[in-house]
Amino acid sequence: MARSNITYSRANTHRTPSIGPHATLAFLACATALPAVVLLWVVPASLLLPTLGLLSLAIAGGLSLIAWSVRAERCTSYINLWDMAGAYAFIGFAAGVLSRPEQVLEFFGLASGVR
Repeated sequence: MARSNITYSRANTHRTPSIGPHATLAFLACATALPAVVLLWVVPASLLLPTLGLLSLAIAGGLSLIAWSVRAERCTSYINLWDMAGAYAFIGFAAGVLSRPEQVLEFFGLASGVR
C-alpha cells in the first residue's frame, strides 16, 4: 500500500544521525593531521617528501574506494569522502613533485650508486 501512496518518500523514513558541524570538522582535522605527525616521528628528514607522497596517494585511493563502495554523493554542500580523497591526492602529487630524484631513489633503496 505504501508504494501507491504519493506522499511516501524514502528520504523521510531514513535519516542518518548527525553529530554536528563542529564535531565533523574536528574529526576531519584530526584525521588529516594524524598521518603527518606519525611521519615526522618515524621517517628520517631526507625521506619525508617521498614517504608523504606515497602515503597520501595510498590514503586517497583507500578513501575513494570507500566512497565508491558506500555510494557517497559527489556534489554536496558539505565535505564528504570524495573531497577528502581529492585533498589527499593533491597533497600526494604535490609532495611527489617537490621531492628530488635522489630522495626517491633513496626511498626505494636504489641510491647506493647515486651522488
